[in-house]
Amino acid sequence: MTCPLCGSPSARFAAGEDRSYRHCPCCGLIFVPRAFFISREEEVRRYLEHNNSLDNAGYVAMFEKKIALLDTACPRAATVLDYGCGYEPVLKILLERRGYRADVYDENFFPDNPPRPAYDLVISTETFEHFKTPAREIEKILSLLAPLGHLAVMTRFYPANADGPLREDFERWYYKRDPTHIVFYSAKTFSWMARHFGLGIVYNNGEDLVVLQKSPAAAPRTPGT
Repeated sequence: MTCPLCGSPSARFAAGEDRSYRHCPCCGLIFVPRAFFISREEEVRRYLEHNNSLDNAGYVAMFEKKIALLDTACPRAATVLDYGCGYEPVLKILLERRGYRADVYDENFFPDNPPRPAYDLVISTETFEHFKTPAREIEKILSLLAPLGHLAVMTRFYPANADGPLREDFERWYYKRDPTHIVFYSAKTFSWMARHFGLGIVYNNGEDLVVLQKSPAAAPRTPGT
């Protein structure tokens, strides 16, 4: 079975939650085979169970902390797209309070908001782990960035060390228990993405946030390189 990010052969890695997980040794992605995907209707029901609203003080505080970091990492950003914003565009409201011009897009909740190209910054919060076709989604996002635009990705990195993923820790990892989470990333995965798509890594906290910058001549490489 080939990797949905880089197209390289993958190997069976682990099992649990009534599904299996495969690992790609080329880009480091861990993914769930398509046979285990839940329906779109069930996905949406689960998304609506999340308390991702302005009334959730912890959720807002998390965003405020990340926005402050992005103010430093992307100091010239003025136009922002929240890609995969969910049912309530909390991040858009917080960004606009800080003077950004912000748009939202979500294939389930805001599908009729077609993003315009040339954003200074695209933020994807807890969305990358839901991508059924990550290579296609990433290419779409990058097409919306200005030549020197930034992409900020917030998603939990799976347990790993310098030698690769830690199987026993992964099997106990809470983040994979959500049936809507079907692709998982590591620092190695984002390094591969940077090389493949012609990006620079501006910031990586090694846990849940990476900021990449598009170069003027960014162009994808051949899959598997």
